[in-house]
Amino acid sequence: MAGNSYSISKREIKRALIAYGVREPEIEALVADAEKRHMHMNVIAFVLLLEKVNLTRNRIIQIMRRIGLDDIKISKVLDMVDEEKMLAQAGHIYKARIEV
Repeated sequence: MAGNSYSISKREIKRALIAYGVREPEIEALVADAEKRHMHMNVIAFVLLLEKVNLTRNRIIQIMRRIGLDDIKISKVLDMVDEEKMLAQAGHIYKARIEV
């Protein structure tokens, strides 16, 4: 994936997100986040943002295909997203019990 760059216009991403049921306030928040990053965003961060607005994996895959990623790259991206989420949760302790 290194060295590959994919571009999508703000207008096109808005249309795609509307088509997949994302509400206007959520779209504006996503666009604002991208603008903070000078309209450049890591694909992992992009997928995590799409998941935060409750898009299903299937819809996220369709958006990535629309951007121009092939299925092999999409699979790698989703694996990296899952790994990122596991690493983020690794520091959280949900229940701890010490018996002596």
